[in-house]
Amino acid sequence: MLASSDALAVRDRPYIDQSLGYNVILSDRGTTLRGVSLSFDGGDPYGTLPAVMPSEASLTKLSTEYGYNTVHLYLEGDAGQNPDPVGINLALADELVQRTRNTDLYLIITIGNNGENGAIHSMQKTLDFWSLYGERYKNETHVIFEAHNEPAPSTLSNWTQQDWDNQLIMYNHIRGIAPDTMILLGSFMSFFPGSAAIEGADMLKSQGVSWDNAAFAFHGYWNLPDIEKTIAPFLASTDYPALICTEFWPGDTENGYNAAFETYHIGWQQFQWLGANDMDLENLKNKLNVAGTVWKPELAETTWPSSGAPSIPLGAEIGIFSRGAGMFVSLDGTNLKANKASYSKASGENFTVVDAGNGHVALRADNGNYVSATGDGLPMTVSASTIGNAEKWEWLELPSGDFSLRPWGGGGHLWGTVDRGQHAGKITANGDNASLNGPATLAYLTAAGDAPAAPTPPPPPPPGPFFGSPTVIPTSSMLFAADFDHGGEGVAYHDIDDENWGGQYRFDVGVDIEATNEGSTNVGWIDPGEWLNYTVDVQTAGTYTMTFRVASAQDGGSFHIEFDGVDVTGPLTTPNTGAWNTWANFSTEVELVSGVQVMTMVSAGGFNLIGYDIQQGSAPPPAPATDMYVSGVVVGTASAGRGQKYGTATVTVLDNNANPVSGATVSGNFTSGIIETGVSGVTDANGVAVLQSTNSAGGNLSVEFCVSDVSGSLNYDESSSVNRCF
Repeated sequence: MLASSDALAVRDRPYIDQSLGYNVILSDRGTTLRGVSLSFDGGDPYGTLPAVMPSEASLTKLSTEYGYNTVHLYLEGDAGQNPDPVGINLALADELVQRTRNTDLYLIITIGNNGENGAIHSMQKTLDFWSLYGERYKNETHVIFEAHNEPAPSTLSNWTQQDWDNQLIMYNHIRGIAPDTMILLGSFMSFFPGSAAIEGADMLKSQGVSWDNAAFAFHGYWNLPDIEKTIAPFLASTDYPALICTEFWPGDTENGYNAAFETYHIGWQQFQWLGANDMDLENLKNKLNVAGTVWKPELAETTWPSSGAPSIPLGAEIGIFSRGAGMFVSLDGTNLKANKASYSKASGENFTVVDAGNGHVALRADNGNYVSATGDGLPMTVSASTIGNAEKWEWLELPSGDFSLRPWGGGGHLWGTVDRGQHAGKITANGDNASLNGPATLAYLTAAGDAPAAPTPPPPPPPGPFFGSPTVIPTSSMLFAADFDHGGEGVAYHDIDDENWGGQYRFDVGVDIEATNEGSTNVGWIDPGEWLNYTVDVQTAGTYTMTFRVASAQDGGSFHIEFDGVDVTGPLTTPNTGAWNTWANFSTEVELVSGVQVMTMVSAGGFNLIGYDIQQGSAPPPAPATDMYVSGVVVGTASAGRGQKYGTATVTVLDNNANPVSGATVSGNFTSGIIETGVSGVTDANGVAVLQSTNSAGGNLSVEFCVSDVSGSLNYDESSSVNRCF
């Protein structure tokens, strides 16, 4: 167990940097805080998301392979639906604090809302939370305290004086316990407008809040232009708090949100879960590659999104080639222009790379002056005789071998080129996309020469088996559905569109692949007529048992299996497992001939598929079922007349062989919208019980229900069930 005196963190505390004329949160290594999230609070709504503890190997991968340095944790929940006492996750918290300490990561702790966002449901619970965890981790120098997730409704225009007073109450309470820990206030649901944010910051400062070791957290669920309008006033003075975005949708990565935060040197924690499946990080990595977002990771061994130990030609005289413009850069009066087809080392074409300190470089032109970033979209100047913030550049060495440059001051955008107007062709700091050969990518030469060869993406693998050789049957392990052959649409697979809707694993295909809650992949959104090919090598002709791991929230899902175009199974009906991520096995027997063949899964739709296990011989009959569990709960309403509605809950009960259980009595409680306990119903032949409240309510009714018990001829396996009451 950790004690408050266990100050063993490798990292020192983050700090507030004021060198830009506004406040910025930086790590002990002068870097921005970037990371992803974990939920221990039970999810949104409460009880829908289990606490998943990432391994130290997974946390190490977060920094070494993905370039992050922070984990953001919803530790416990403050919500009307959440009955847990403060401290319910104490052991988990201790473990994560230790693991993040061991893996050199910062940890931001907050108390969540379980989907009931926009309110502090219990100030007493919140203060008790910080009395426990603030005291416990106040000496952990890698831990940061975020006072309360989304404590007031909607935009900042909706904040009342009481909401700001609540911020002060939480700050004083936490600061009294933990005088040295950084505190994040705000956690605004939508960060707009700026005037309200500044007024609130001024009020808090007037009441004793010090922005020397505190900041505002905000969430990026508003449109990006309005978020940037709100950020802008904070850049005017060090009197205002530093900012950090602790939550935003991963889909907005491709819409430029991460890149915008990088521009302002604002830290960000993506609302992307870590732990349940590390492939979620590959999804986010792909989105960042598409967007071309880049930063310098902390560790020397990290090579993505840029090198942690770039090879910078310090002291060398270089020619700079703009990939976006397709030209070398030269002096154009006091500006720069991409206008040279080759690098001749003539006057005006040379730039000496100078060490500017703290990991930055400066570029000295032939006229003896330094290249300056002058602001968003404005042409750079080459007139500064000394190195200031606008002359300091971060050299970002990209995986392709090219590089990008980001100024510390002067707007923060990457190098780019003005493409129209009076300054067309001039170099400016207006770029965000450092993707392969993108508009913000650069190359350099140290000797006179022509344009350096453009890096090329690796060629696609040739058509054929996913792993290069046929999968041997009988299989030694699961043949995953996502490991279908290479070759593309119409050769290796057929999908009705060209987008991978799951966004996982194989980003160059149209097959819809997602991460599972079992740590693997599955193919989902499988429509009728779609198919997948697998090159296999059947070792011996004979009878084989094919076992499929599937999930479905509906009846009637179906597919069949072909070998070299011969249907060997006939239509196979998939079980209704109650949810699209509740997995079950079912088997069939087939007769196979020996040799290398193409196995094809042909879909009739209605199921998700993890993969196949294929073993020689007949499968023994399944053991009789002993347990049953709740595989799915769907809530709704039924008319009660006169504008009133009853709450309904459709509960599916399966046995441990994934078969429906009939005649089981399901009991439970309506917990939100309608409050009623002890409601019961009996499952039918499909394992489905429909429960209805006797109470009714009007208006736009939103109902929540949890299962308290299931009784019948089988043992109730509560731990495997969903929507349980605790």
